[in-house]
Amino acid sequence: MSDATSGADGSGEAATGGVEADGRSVLDGPVVVTGAGGTIGTALAVTFAALGAPLVLSDYDDGAAAVTGAQAMAAGAPEVRVVIGDAADPDVADTLVDACRDWGGPAVAVFNAGICVPGLTWEQPIEVWRRQVEVDYWGPVHGVRAMVPAMLERGSGHVVAVSSGAGLVAPPGMGAYVSSKHAVVGLMESLHHELARLGAPIGVSVVCPGNVLSNLADNSLRSMNVDPEDHELGGVAAEIDAVVRAGVDAGAAAQTVADAVVRAVRERRFWVLPQPEVGLGALDRYQRLADGRPPLDLLPPPPI
Repeated sequence: MSDATSGADGSGEAATGGVEADGRSVLDGPVVVTGAGGTIGTALAVTFAALGAPLVLSDYDDGAAAVTGAQAMAAGAPEVRVVIGDAADPDVADTLVDACRDWGGPAVAVFNAGICVPGLTWEQPIEVWRRQVEVDYWGPVHGVRAMVPAMLERGSGHVVAVSSGAGLVAPPGMGAYVSSKHAVVGLMESLHHELARLGAPIGVSVVCPGNVLSNLADNSLRSMNVDPEDHELGGVAAEIDAVVRAGVDAGAAAQTVADAVVRAVRERRFWVLPQPEVGLGALDRYQRLADGRPPLDLLPPPPI
């Protein structure tokens, strides 16, 4: 794990953001983004940078993180600090907090790192299962446990976890991803209630995007040292993989997620659905639960 720092003027001093909520600046300190080297992570970093926020970015891929950092500086970030490491490692979460300390602690933290590798629940190798749970669920857990105490000490903050539409409904062929993303929704909802009972001035949001045009599929494989060209699935698993990839290729721009996150931080909004139609699937699910009907498979049929 390495820690690199760059600044617009070399001073290392943080600029305050211009976003106002309830009479105070939301971006009055650094914004932390994990999974910053991916498509959504880059959009998040650049969007917060354009608001004048100093950034602490994290990714396992040092080259991708450096590219995002350079784009963020060009977009207006006064300073960007990069921490290279695994989102599943609690020490990385602690290092991200440490990187914010001379700015008074983290003001906003977005737990965006995630991987998704399709496969049938009983066929997918357990190490692939475990890796998805480590990054997709334990990553936000470690982030919450590191960031919330620092924000309580700071006296303000906002934590955001990027779950998925698959955290609200359960498509087939993604058992590890679906269960992890459901767990993230539960984690953040419980955290929301806990902080409300404390009367703590910390916002909580969970983001549940639908399909977003991104490099998630191939990046997920590369994060496990698997060449996407060598990854072969058969039968129903291959059909599901093809449908998922087609959906992602036709997905919304990552900027829609970044814009929705900024609005959620501004408005202290818990539920964040960049594509509101995702909520319709959740409504159908709970109506079926109330009616005693079986769940609906929302994944389209395989392309012909």
